[in-house]
Amino acid sequence: MQLSSWNGIRLLCVALLVCPFAGCSLVQHGAWPAPSLCEPNPSLFRQECPLSLGSSDLAKAEVAYAAAIESMGKGDSSCVDEFFSAAQFAWRDIERLASQREKPNHRAAEIYRSSLISLVSEGQQHKRLNPRDGLRIRTAGGWSTVPIVYHGFLRNPDDFNELVVVGEYQTKLNKIYRQGGLGIPLVAIRKRESSEPFQRKQQAFAATLLLRQVDGGDSSSTTTAVLELYDPIRTSTTEVGARDLPLAKDTSAPIARALATTKRNYVQSFLQPGLVTPDSEGLFMLEPYQPGKIPIVFIHGLLSDRLTWADLVNEIQVRPEFTDHYQLWGFEYPTGEPFLRSATLLRDQLRLIRSYLDPEESDEALQEIVLVGHSMGGLISKMQITESGTHLWDALSNRRFEDVAMDSRTRKQLRAIAFFKPSPLVSRVVFIGTPHRGSALAQRMLGRVGSVLIKESDESKSVHDKLIRDNPGVFSSEFSRRIPTSIDMLEPNSQLLSAVNNLPIRPGVQMHSIIGRGRWMPGNGDSDGVVPVTSAQLPGTVSEAFVFEKHTKLTGNPTVIEEVLAALRIHQQDNLIVSDRSSTD
Repeated sequence: MQLSSWNGIRLLCVALLVCPFAGCSLVQHGAWPAPSLCEPNPSLFRQECPLSLGSSDLAKAEVAYAAAIESMGKGDSSCVDEFFSAAQFAWRDIERLASQREKPNHRAAEIYRSSLISLVSEGQQHKRLNPRDGLRIRTAGGWSTVPIVYHGFLRNPDDFNELVVVGEYQTKLNKIYRQGGLGIPLVAIRKRESSEPFQRKQQAFAATLLLRQVDGGDSSSTTTAVLELYDPIRTSTTEVGARDLPLAKDTSAPIARALATTKRNYVQSFLQPGLVTPDSEGLFMLEPYQPGKIPIVFIHGLLSDRLTWADLVNEIQVRPEFTDHYQLWGFEYPTGEPFLRSATLLRDQLRLIRSYLDPEESDEALQEIVLVGHSMGGLISKMQITESGTHLWDALSNRRFEDVAMDSRTRKQLRAIAFFKPSPLVSRVVFIGTPHRGSALAQRMLGRVGSVLIKESDESKSVHDKLIRDNPGVFSSEFSRRIPTSIDMLEPNSQLLSAVNNLPIRPGVQMHSIIGRGRWMPGNGDSDGVVPVTSAQLPGTVSEAFVFEKHTKLTGNPTVIEEVLAALRIHQQDNLIVSDRSSTD
């Protein structure tokens, strides 16, 4: 049998057997719909004078827009110049009416919107629009550049590598946060060829585009316009004719586009964790670092990825009460690996990101990190706030660590996994459907098959085999037969999971549990269909909420989202109290 055929069979087996265990579904990725454009005024094709339809500026906008549509249909780059002229003339009409405290002309607004949409799409297609440098326009006086001005962004102009227009799209998000207004909503995309510390190679964010006439000059001469890009998360209005008008915005669009177009590889990251690329693994920031704001780190679960947090991020980013105090980070990892490795990676990267962002350790907000973990992500979170002592090693081996034969590289890796202190940077954890004591489904056929299908890398298998061979009778049966997979470690009788569950938690860390219920599991009682309630409960939490929801839907459940937001409000208030006390001491 060919390798590709075997891989296909393995993927199918995971889809049929393991996905019900994790509650996942096969996700298709598709195209992002283009927005519709308004039609040219039919009067122009009957050679009727358009002046009767509005102001002279609107009439000129109609003529320019009709010419632009015709040129665009021929693939002629001159359409960019015509769309620019149409947008300029339409702006004049909008600005005139705003100055007179009148409502904008609907037709002028239509032409303005459609012209801006086409400037973005056609301008980039014909290489006339560079989102970092400006728009190149041919006028009667020759070539000129329309500059771009940025308002409210945390990012710099080099981060604007591509602009994508937003049309009418369908999405799995619970809500779409958009408002009508002046300009057009966009998805801006930052692209990098090589990896940068704690940044993904590609990151999308919301923007709103406006074209403004900066004086009353004639559009046929050297341009006097400017393109303006606004951060719609932080800006809602713009001044036109001494009035504040609402900006068009759609802050949900980047998330919805990612859900619609991203080719999600979490099945491969489960089956072949050794093949996960560095850009798809580790800690990353959704926005540039913001000193003084507390990081929230979202950690997904088994057979999942960062997009499982789409609804929660969508809710947080539109609420100033949170964006003023928090910054959003994420952690992605290959879910087929034992979560001990992933927990070690996160622990190391939390330490590294502190030294990278704040080498002088002056930002107190970085000592108040909140972890939000779903399912196995909750176990990874838990291991950031616990101390290992010798508990984990004792669950692996019957011999002292120093007495086990291994090479220096293996010793270093095992030491990092089995011996650790709690991170001093994490002060609160929200557990969502976390199997602290495992899941009985891991013991059943579908869990067993899923575990068998996980393929270790050749290097990992070779290191493990040598370790067992050089130390006969030293390691537990759980570790001796193979490196425990993520599913192996979710078995209720796993010695490693039991050791993790009994690790002492750092004093002062606040914990919250959100637990799914409503699905009866034979022998385990009430559950979310995967994790029994008794496994998800954890002594010492400051709050415990029960939600009637299945495991896979917990992160998008509105009640769960409100519980997470409530925990963030408490965390914010606690830190304000601490700050106030510090300032008076």
